[in-house]
Amino acid sequence: MNAIKIYLEKSKNKAPFKASSPISLGNKEAHVHIDPNSRYTLRRIQRAGRQCDQLGIQDIELSGTWTMAEQWAFYQGFIKPKHPGNIKFAKLSSDEEETLTQRIKLIEWVKLQANMGPSICTPLHLSHAAEDLIKEVAQDRYEIISEYFVGEELLHHGYVGCYNVGRGSVNPPVLLSIKVFPKNKSKSPIKAAIIGKGITFDSGGYILKGRDSGIHYMKADMTGAATVTAALALAMQEGLDEPVELILCCAENMVSGNAYKPGDVLTYKNGVTVEIINTDAEGRVVLADGLLRADANNPEIIIDAATLTGAAQTAVGKDYCAFFSMDEALRVRTMKYAEECNEDIWPLPLELWHQDMIPSLVADTANALTSASPAGASSAAGFLSRFLKNPEQGWLHFDLANAYMADGNALWGGGATGNMVCTLAKTLLAEMHRK
Repeated sequence: MNAIKIYLEKSKNKAPFKASSPISLGNKEAHVHIDPNSRYTLRRIQRAGRQCDQLGIQDIELSGTWTMAEQWAFYQGFIKPKHPGNIKFAKLSSDEEETLTQRIKLIEWVKLQANMGPSICTPLHLSHAAEDLIKEVAQDRYEIISEYFVGEELLHHGYVGCYNVGRGSVNPPVLLSIKVFPKNKSKSPIKAAIIGKGITFDSGGYILKGRDSGIHYMKADMTGAATVTAALALAMQEGLDEPVELILCCAENMVSGNAYKPGDVLTYKNGVTVEIINTDAEGRVVLADGLLRADANNPEIIIDAATLTGAAQTAVGKDYCAFFSMDEALRVRTMKYAEECNEDIWPLPLELWHQDMIPSLVADTANALTSASPAGASSAAGFLSRFLKNPEQGWLHFDLANAYMADGNALWGGGATGNMVCTLAKTLLAEMHRK
């Protein structure tokens, strides 16, 4: 490989390059310039990786001294879905090298699923891919119990959300449960549950999306399911030693004579009735099934993740992930976990009274307002809280505003990012080991 060597310099850039530019170029080498006193050194390194990609550099060798976090930041900026290029990483300890390799493999798995065409990545395809990944990571260290509820089976088991959102498609909806037991705890109770929205294509249903609303990248509306699967796999690779249930709520939201309609009323397992006002607010409708299933096992912590609302992205932009919790101590700890992973998250408001922000004349709640809500992300989280016995303790909801970039920017090459896999894995591991 005839690679460009990249060195990391703890100094500002000099003429003829702009001081603000993170890279300078020489003869078959480049230098990444960082201010070691800045809070944003990793962000600057990622920008440098992105600029190297934009310059058309295909083969790179990271030379000199780089930490694992610095190499990971450069990698995230440099890699893109099309013609991703090659990186030879700088020397690390054997443990750090293994950690970096594992992380790259899992992030690339998330990107593969999310960037794949929706005619291939159907609900069943995504479910099987997730099960295959978990089994591959488990090897002989974990016992895996998988349970599929597909098509009409969903209705027979009371999973009305997944069933109704997906019944208009020729590709049947699926709720997948994968229970992961460490070999020495095969009879222990489930201690944590992690749930993902897996809408493999979102047309909006009868509230049909137009081109301006991004229908051409709605193949990525399953990024929550891919993210939580990879997070669980990463936690397993890093020594998960308590039972966890992974729940994926998968469907295609399509228009047909059999599709669910505005005005339908659904009755969930816990008796909550929901009037469908907006068929394009389908993510919360399927996640409700997952939350109910998770809550039935009384785990100590429940985490869900979804590309749920445009309102979250409006609030925090594409650099942050919005998250919600009524458990103040858990919220503070989660901020710390994300900081340790160099993943940017920001808490948005959530109180019990947010449950009442989307009223219905004929049901306990609507699934959305008839017009845009000024607190759309919080009201969606409030809707989800109806499906937990005690939403004020041990529940985290992530609205993945930065999981997918429709276009590249200064940090990312476009497509799925893999953001939040590390934070979710760290949260799982840390919270299950708290006394």
